[in-house]
This record gives sequence, C-alpha cells and structure tokens, in this order.
Amino acid sequence: MTSPPPPAPHGRPARHASSGGVGAGVTRIVQTDDLPPGVDALASADGRTVIVRASLDQASRRQAMREVMASVRRFPRLALYPAVSLEAIRHLARRISGAVAAASQSLQQVASVASDHVSGMAVAATAAAGTVAVVTVVVATASPNASTGSSRPAIGARPPATAVRGHSPRAAHASLPAKPLSYLGVYADGVPAGFGGVTQFAARTGVSPNIALYYSSWHEQFKSGFAWQAYDDAVTPAVQIEPFGVSLAAIAAGKYDGYLDQFAGQVRAFGHAVIIGFAHEPNGSWYPWGAGSVSPAIWIAAWRHVVNVFRGQGADNVIWLWTVNSQGSSAAMAGAWWPGSGYVTWTGIDGYYTAPGQTFHSVFGTVLSEVQGFGKPVIISETAVGPGTGDQVGGIENLFAGLRASKLLGLIWFDKAQDNGQYKQDWRLDGSNELVSAFRQAGGYMSS
Repeated sequence: MTSPPPPAPHGRPARHASSGGVGAGVTRIVQTDDLPPGVDALASADGRTVIVRASLDQASRRQAMREVMASVRRFPRLALYPAVSLEAIRHLARRISGAVAAASQSLQQVASVASDHVSGMAVAATAAAGTVAVVTVVVATASPNASTGSSRPAIGARPPATAVRGHSPRAAHASLPAKPLSYLGVYADGVPAGFGGVTQFAARTGVSPNIALYYSSWHEQFKSGFAWQAYDDAVTPAVQIEPFGVSLAAIAAGKYDGYLDQFAGQVRAFGHAVIIGFAHEPNGSWYPWGAGSVSPAIWIAAWRHVVNVFRGQGADNVIWLWTVNSQGSSAAMAGAWWPGSGYVTWTGIDGYYTAPGQTFHSVFGTVLSEVQGFGKPVIISETAVGPGTGDQVGGIENLFAGLRASKLLGLIWFDKAQDNGQYKQDWRLDGSNELVSAFRQAGGYMSS
C-alpha cells in the first residue's frame, strides 16, 4: 500500500451562481486553489461552469470570472470543454505540462498562432488522440493575492527555468514525512522516458511503489514529464545526478552554475517533493567522483555548492539524499564524505545481497551504525537480492526483516537485469512466483 497522495484542496460551490456579474448563463461557480500558478479562472465551453481561484480577494475574483466569460463569448471554440468538473480541472492541471512537453512542433505552432490573437490570456496546447490539437483558453490575471504554492507550470507557456541573477525567485516548498517503514521505491525499466515500468512493477508484485528512481547524466535536464506522471500516481520522483565527464572542483567553483540554475528552476517549477542525490557512492572507488579519484574535501565542496545553487533558485522542495555504499574495502570510509547536517535531508545506503550466507547485518551493518550517528533518517537507496545468493526468497525475507528491526524509512528496489560479475546480477523479480510472493508479503510493511 502506497502512502497517500498529497491532499488536494476541495472546491466549494459559491452561494449564488450568478454572483459577480458573470452572466445569467452561469449555473455553477467552483472556488478552489487547485489551479496552476498564474491561472485564476477557467470556464466550460458552454459558459455554464466557472472555476475561480478561491484565494483571490473579492474584486479580483469577480474580475477573473468576467474575463474568462468574455473569452468564452469571443472565442467559443477555444474554451475548455463542454462539461467541467473539479476533478477534471485537477486532472488537467496534472497532465497539461507533460502533454505540452510531448507536443509536436506543429502543435506548438498552433498555440503560438492562437496566442497572437488572444489578449490577456494563456494558451495551452495539448495532444488529443495523438494528432488533434486542442487549445485551451484560461484567464491569467497574475493577481498578487493568488496562491503562492507551486503546481503545474503556467498553462500555455514554457516557464523560465532560471531566475535572474540578483532577484529572488518565488520559492517552492515541499517535504516528505520521515516516518519509519513508509517508503518502498523502485528503479524500473524504461524510466525516465516513461512511467510504464513502475506501473508494471506494481502490477507484478502487488506492491505499489511510492518512490520512482532514475539516474541523470550531467547536462541532462530534469524530467518534468516523468515527475508529473509519478505525482499523478502518488509517487515521489527521485533523481541521482551523475557528474560523469566533469570536474567536481569546477562544479564547486561555479563553472556549471548555468546548468544547475536551469535544473533547479525546473524542479522549483514542479513544486512538489523531489528526492535528489548527487555523485552517489563517493566512498567507493568505481566512479570518477569517488575515493581514489577525488578527495573528500573537493567532493564535499561540490555537494554543498549544488545544494546552495538549488536553494538560491528557490527549489526548497528538494529532499537531499546523501548516498554512500555499504560494501567493499572503502565502505567504512563513509563518514569522511559527510557534507554536514545542514546539507542533507536523508541518508541513503546502497547495498546488495550478492553471495550465499549474506544477511542484513553483513551487508549494511557497518555503514548503518556509522551513518545513524549523523542524526538523519536513513533509507536503503539501492538494493536487491541476486541469484548468486542461492536463496533469493530467504534473502528478500531477511532484507525486509532487517529493515523493520532497524526502523529505517524504507528501501528502493533495483529491478534491472545486469550480467557482469558479482555486483551486476539479474536483480529483477520477473520469472519467479516465489520471488514475487516473498516480495509482496514482505513489502506489506508499508501498510502495517
């Protein structure tokens, strides 16, 4: 059982459907703050339903309703759609960003042409049935009294990814509860190009993940479309940023601030909780940013700089996941890479059951006892039980038992096939009813 999605504000009908001088044809007015930022009113194509931002003052609310009704009369074919319910508006707000990102160039041109003829409105292009352009007109009065909470990027326009230097952007705030045994995540096939792998994992195992992990190369942008797909399914996106091909000293010195500003701006525009890690497993020697290649001092300086850039961009919706490795000769060096409690939200430990006889204590015990002293909630941020153990069912049962006994936040299962030695096994649960059954039974900790 996954954790519940963030509560959505409930719309409430106005006392008088015709109030505010909107027009006699209006039969229903819904007031809600569950609208994209900058959008203060929406109307149905027949003009009978108006949705208006509840947090506006009375004068601004009436003005927004008048303007959206004027748009319906002037551009009836560009109105929302014939019947609008509050749930439909929420669904639109959740889907519009991903649709715009996936729209073809011709579809974007439709929106551009339409926007040239619609004054004082935002125009959004979405994809319907693959090729049909549906243009939605909304009123964006940008009232200073509108809700400051972040939601979808403003309909009809690609939001600026970064703030102007020297100006403070509107911050996005979000957090996640640090309650033990609350999280079960997955890294699945096809992410972040699509969300289907996460859905299929849930269908196969009968356990619904509430974290979806993906890995992001340096210079790769934040996958907003994937993040919204995850949010729609009450799943928190998690990103491990991997700085391949760049110098951590250069990152710390600010050479790549343009890229980080843009990424942070996109995360801020998403507005909901995002788990972000950077240069994970530095206490291992297998990454170019890890032990033997980079000193802990340089790594810490780069980590702190990344966090500071995001905070400067107002991306206060990030759960900063500091991730170390639990296995190998350098595992006990974890503390040398600690960037300080002010720069970490959660601690992550990566570790796998790879050989016969391994237990939760033998895989995670040494590093876990060290990082728990840092005072941050701990999650097993990458794990699986491989066929090399000779007893995957027993390993799964032991993994979850250790998780319960240690009262950690949860775990993220690495559900991918690899074939390159002890630490590159086929970690998937596919093909074995016994594995799936064990995972389903053990993963029920989330509902206990």
